[in-house]
Amino acid sequence: MPGTGGRPPMPRPTAAVAATAPANPIARLWDWAVARQLRAVDAEYIDPARTSDSRILWVVYSSCMALYLLNYVVLDWDVQHGVSSWLIERFDLFSDMGKGGKGIRLRLALTMRVTWSLGCMIFYLGVPLLVVPLVLRRKLSTLGLSPRGFFRHLWVYALLFLPVGVCVWIVSYQQAFQSTYPFYRNPATLAHLLVWELFYGLQFFSLEVFFRGFMLTELKHRWGWRAMLFMMTPYCMIHFSKPALEALGAVIAGSVLGVLALRTRSIWGGVAIHVSVAWWMDIASLLQRGWFSKG
Repeated sequence: MPGTGGRPPMPRPTAAVAATAPANPIARLWDWAVARQLRAVDAEYIDPARTSDSRILWVVYSSCMALYLLNYVVLDWDVQHGVSSWLIERFDLFSDMGKGGKGIRLRLALTMRVTWSLGCMIFYLGVPLLVVPLVLRRKLSTLGLSPRGFFRHLWVYALLFLPVGVCVWIVSYQQAFQSTYPFYRNPATLAHLLVWELFYGLQFFSLEVFFRGFMLTELKHRWGWRAMLFMMTPYCMIHFSKPALEALGAVIAGSVLGVLALRTRSIWGGVAIHVSVAWWMDIASLLQRGWFSKG
C-alpha cells in the first residue's frame, strides 16, 4: 500500500536531464524542446511506491465511466432539450428574448448550449472531485489546481498561442469552420454571446481538470510521461465530430498541454491556452460571417 514502509529516494531531475547534447542542430532543438522535458517528467514522477494497481484501476475505470455518461447522457439531444425546456419553464431563463414561438426557440438555443456546458462540468469535474479525496485519499491539489508558477510561465503560453491564433484566422475562411463555430450559432445579442462564452470557458476548465489533471494523477508515478498516451486516446476521440484539421491538431495540442501540466504541476496554463483559442475561434467565425457589423 502507498505510504507503508520506507520509500526509496526520488531520483534527482538534474541527473536525469543531464545528457550529452547532440551535434546536429535539429537534434539539439528536439533534445532541448522535447526529449529533455520528457526525461525531466520521468525523473520527477516515476516512483512505483507512490501508487498501486488498485489506484490506477480506479482512475482508468472512473474515467471511462465519466466519458460514457458524457457521451450517452450529456450529448443526447433529447436530454438536452428536456432539461433546457424544464429550466426555461422553472426559472424563466432569458425571458428578454420573448415569450412567443420565436422567443422560445431563441431561448432554447442558448439554454441547450448552457445545459451542455453544465453537463460536461458535472462529469469532468464531479468524478475527480469524488474519486481523488474519497477513494485515492489524495489532496485536490494533485489535480494541478494551484496557480503557482502560472505567471512565471506566461510567456511560454503566449508563444504557444500565437501560431495557433494565426492558423485559426486562416482556417476561419473555410465554410466548414464557419458552420461549426460558435456552437451557439446565432447569438441574439452581445450579452447572450457573453453568457455562452462564459459557460464555454468553464467547460474547458473542467475538461483540463479531467484530462490533464485527473487522468494523469496516478499513472504518472508508474509510467512518467507515457501516462499521456492513455490520456491522449480519448482526448483525440472527443474531437472526431470537429473539422478534420482541428481533430488532428488536438493530438499535438493535447500532448503539449500534457507536458506543460506535468512540468509546471498546474493545469492553469492549459486552461488559459484552451479558453483563449476557443474564444478566438468563435470571434473569428463571427467576424467572417459579419455578425459584429449587424445592427
